[in-house]
Amino acid sequence: MSRPQVNKILHSFPSPRFWREKVADGSKLLARQREIAKNQPDADMELYVSLPFCLPTDPGHCGYCLFPVESYQNQSQLDDYLDYLDREGQLYLPYHQELSPVSIYIGGGTPNLLKNHHYAKLMTLIRRNFPKLKPETPITLEGIPQLFSRDKLEAIKEAGISRISMGAQQMNLELTKLSGRKQKPEQIINAVRWAKEIGLECNVDLIFGWPQQTLATMEEDLLSLIELDVPHLTHYELNIGGPTDFSLNRRHELPSPELVKEMYHHSRELLAKHGYEQRTPYDFQKIHDRQDFIYEECRQDYHYREVWGWGYAAISDFPSAEVGGGWTLMNWRKLHQYREAIDAGQMPIECAFQREAEDLRLSLIFRNMQSLSINRQDYHRRFGSDIVQDDKPLWQAFEHLGLLNIAENDIKLSTEGGYYVPLMQIMLAESRTETLVERHYQQLKRQAETSQDLTKNFQTAS
Repeated sequence: MSRPQVNKILHSFPSPRFWREKVADGSKLLARQREIAKNQPDADMELYVSLPFCLPTDPGHCGYCLFPVESYQNQSQLDDYLDYLDREGQLYLPYHQELSPVSIYIGGGTPNLLKNHHYAKLMTLIRRNFPKLKPETPITLEGIPQLFSRDKLEAIKEAGISRISMGAQQMNLELTKLSGRKQKPEQIINAVRWAKEIGLECNVDLIFGWPQQTLATMEEDLLSLIELDVPHLTHYELNIGGPTDFSLNRRHELPSPELVKEMYHHSRELLAKHGYEQRTPYDFQKIHDRQDFIYEECRQDYHYREVWGWGYAAISDFPSAEVGGGWTLMNWRKLHQYREAIDAGQMPIECAFQREAEDLRLSLIFRNMQSLSINRQDYHRRFGSDIVQDDKPLWQAFEHLGLLNIAENDIKLSTEGGYYVPLMQIMLAESRTETLVERHYQQLKRQAETSQDLTKNFQTAS
């Protein structure tokens, strides 16, 4: 608890590093999933649409981002990509045309790189694949501040998109420059005001634990958005790693773990004081806002919910108790490979992971933890056992540390527990992760032995 936190779980379990299986026939897998879903009375699905392009920055990837993206160069990239998105949709149409997503998130990449006329085209593609889409379905489009002009926001609203999620990350101009971004504070303020005038719901993302950030600069950022009466705020901890600039060159500028933790508690108290309700560890919603938005990482049940990831590097999730624990699929993370698969008439699936029952159980627990409360009775109905008894030493340790309170009907995370959700997830997953690591090691060992045998046979033949 004294070391910097690293969110190794993110959206699901297990980590993508274990997604190494190949899917020979995606259509067969999808057909089977449709049959399984028909037997689930509470089945629903969420749709994620991926746009791969980002403006180049120096340092690259905004200094910290680990998501696969392609550098934006010109409009022809957008036109070409939307055509491929349409063609991918046609491959999936037989399996999805009867479904109506409960929410749609258009992410990336930077989706507001699209030109004004593209939004109607994009929504046409979505409605063509989901003809039963309900008009009231919340549809969110992600973007960066400097690309949200008033006329673009009007085009977004007119196309049928109901909400924007703006990745501001920092309001402070000097801290923003560390990421190589060109945005200015007034661009964030203007986009929020225009969205409100036009009637678009608006979320703004901010990051705490940023290099050179202080408690004062963080508070100043939050107060400037509170003053604008932003309906939703996502305020999350910087998660760095890999070959990024922040990880390689700015670790010495990061706030201490003690200060980062103080930032979490201070921001939570500040937002609560100004009428924001905490919905997940990092999501805060205005109490007077009537729309009960579905946060993508937050679950308050164990229902059968699919996620279809449409586009470059998109991730699909098909939970199933009938076939082990279901499947997680990832589309190609190289744009040319994504296009080549579609040109060949194949679903553009790069890799997959077939879950076992334990993987599904952990994944659903982690999604529910994001809601800061776990219903013990719902868990029992889904898995036939008591969640506390299934991992008793850990739940008892978490309670002893003041991270949560175990009651007869539920487990409620404390204020401290909300901050330490990533740590608790890692601890709950530790045993299963060790099993997966050992399995992967044995596979590599067998491959090496096979390679050595082939080399010996070749040398003997020679």
